[in-house]
Amino acid sequence: MSGGSGGGARQCGLTELLVFIAAIISGTGSSITSKVLLDLKSEGLTGEVEKFSFPLFQTFGMFAGMTVALIMHYIVSTFRIPFPGYKHPTKKSTTATDNKSLSNTESQSLVNNNSNSEEDDEEFEVLPIWMYFFLIIPSVFDLIATTLCMFGLRYVNVSIYQMLRGSGIVFVAILKQTILKHTLKKFMWVGVFWNVVSVFLVGAAAMLAASQSSDEDSESNPLAGVILICAGAFVQSLQFVFEEKVMTEMEIPAPPLLLIGMEGLWGSIICLFVLYPLAYITPGDDHGCYENPFNT
Repeated sequence: MSGGSGGGARQCGLTELLVFIAAIISGTGSSITSKVLLDLKSEGLTGEVEKFSFPLFQTFGMFAGMTVALIMHYIVSTFRIPFPGYKHPTKKSTTATDNKSLSNTESQSLVNNNSNSEEDDEEFEVLPIWMYFFLIIPSVFDLIATTLCMFGLRYVNVSIYQMLRGSGIVFVAILKQTILKHTLKKFMWVGVFWNVVSVFLVGAAAMLAASQSSDEDSESNPLAGVILICAGAFVQSLQFVFEEKVMTEMEIPAPPLLLIGMEGLWGSIICLFVLYPLAYITPGDDHGCYENPFNT
């Protein structure tokens, strides 16, 4: 997360390029596998083969996967593994024998520097209890956004879904300008404009293709899909702005792996103890429920 108020622009090297490519591949693969899962068929509670269309289950699966970051956070912190966003306590670079060869002034300066460094690192590492509960806020944003997108994916093709999520760029740009007070350059607004045009074209193409299709699929509702996915992208942009505005301005910021892991933990808890019970008691087509976890 960048506050936008730092020094000069960072140069993009080979590492940044590889990370960008990995993100593209991972994001596309995630969307494709999500759509494939929604289109699979399996044996249900009654023994009949039915469509495995359970968006809430996919949302829960995403959060369950994110909790693995807590294990990674523990490993990185315990074994002091170099990782972006982490500062590990520094070991004293000199022994008592070495200090004997230093003057009193140099020795005292070295002790003060080591003390300040250890205090800074300790302040970074030791998080207050309230921080773990505070991280429920970005978890709720992520939960709402993912759920909306997963429900929207039921109604559109994965190619449409992937392109419509680009609307998040538009929402983030507007929120950065209005809430974060970051002045975007003119060429950035040109890019935002073309994102708006592309979202309209993709949405129109999806609805036009559905109107000309002879497939009478009950789940084919491109307008609902477009609205749900764009709504999910908007909520996701609120999460990004919240994290950039609040999380980076806190005196004790959460390390990245801890942030991801706690979002996953809180999201999993909300899915299991709030959303699934609500989906189970709400009337629907899934064996009398909106989404039946036992049928899933």
